[in-house]
Amino acid sequence: MTENTPGRAHLKIVISTAALIAAVVLTIQYISLARQNQQLKTDLAEINHIRYGLLNADEWSDQLSTILSIKLMEFKLTPENREKVLQNLENILYQLIDDVEGMMKQNTSGRLSGIRSWFSGFTINLDPLRDSVPSYANQLFKELNKPENKAFLQQFLSDKLNALTASTYNLDPMDPLHALMDKYNCFDETLCQELIREEIDLKNWSIKLRVVLILALVTLAFLVNLISKRQLNHTQSTLLILTSFCLLLGGITTPMIDLEARIDQLMLVLMGEKITFMNNIIFFQSKSITDVVRILMEEGTLAMIFVGVLVFTFSIIFPSLKLISSLLYSFRIDRLREHWLIRFFVIKSGKWSMADVMVVAIFMAFIGFDGIIGSQLDYLSESAKPVEIFTTNGTRLLEGFYLFLLFCISSLLLSEIITLKT
Repeated sequence: MTENTPGRAHLKIVISTAALIAAVVLTIQYISLARQNQQLKTDLAEINHIRYGLLNADEWSDQLSTILSIKLMEFKLTPENREKVLQNLENILYQLIDDVEGMMKQNTSGRLSGIRSWFSGFTINLDPLRDSVPSYANQLFKELNKPENKAFLQQFLSDKLNALTASTYNLDPMDPLHALMDKYNCFDETLCQELIREEIDLKNWSIKLRVVLILALVTLAFLVNLISKRQLNHTQSTLLILTSFCLLLGGITTPMIDLEARIDQLMLVLMGEKITFMNNIIFFQSKSITDVVRILMEEGTLAMIFVGVLVFTFSIIFPSLKLISSLLYSFRIDRLREHWLIRFFVIKSGKWSMADVMVVAIFMAFIGFDGIIGSQLDYLSESAKPVEIFTTNGTRLLEGFYLFLLFCISSLLLSEIITLKT
């Protein structure tokens, strides 16, 4: 039994080394893919942002002008609307006669005075013209009903509509959208969205596969070295520490949570035609721990810098120092093992390390944001009764969270393993 012990330890080292090398390669690939995917999601959210859709005057102008153009082409003078059209024509003619009469009286009263002005009131009599208004209106109706006149009227109104549309434009800067369209070499927003979604789907599959393999390899490395009650040698401890470091590196450098509020579809009916807006992003954020620290530090205010330092210290510095101290402790050098700083990080830092608290905080933030965004979107859908709105809460935990969670577990195991089995 004792003769096989070195052979078994050697086999464990070989398996752990292979698992570590594979985990390192997969972690590097995962970080690259996750960063690329984060940028793709951010670009897609920008293209779908509500300021380019529902809140864009150009989009409203295009859809409204299309509806009005359809209505102009569909316009016909029929027996059903004949009476209404005739009444409108008569009102226009009556108003025109009243305006002419008022202008004539004003002009004559300014030039004549006294009895001549009073006498001129009898000479301006447009009542016979008013009596003929129904016949004039009927004649105008016949003229408007002629194909050539109707086509001319439609063209005239269409030109006026185009001029009105041209004078309506969006004030928000469109440069970010145009820059993204140039970046992906597409000339249409829909085409850009499809291209980015295809890339995101491909990378999501690759990311999930690599994360599953990383978790499996780390679990294998720990199980292989813990199945025996014998103490671990320096090489085995080093391999486990480096394996845990892969989890930490993947967890802190890749996004942990996506926060997204989206209006999938907004639809209303105007003049019998549908106005529709699709996939409007209200809010989107996808950040890693390192991103959060950078943003807090760039904010510049004392409070934000203080929070950034705390996050950086307890989620990056503390875990890293704990792994380094564990590595030094496993060398079995008395001076190193007895050094107060090494012993603090290996044995006593568990109650001071905030890594586990960070995981809980992120998870609670996920629940909180998910509830807040979900309730607000539900309120939006319920309050807009005349408008049909479908909303989506896209808040979700990402792979970086699960890597960081497993690191916290492996860190706790390492403390026990190193103190008891080395």
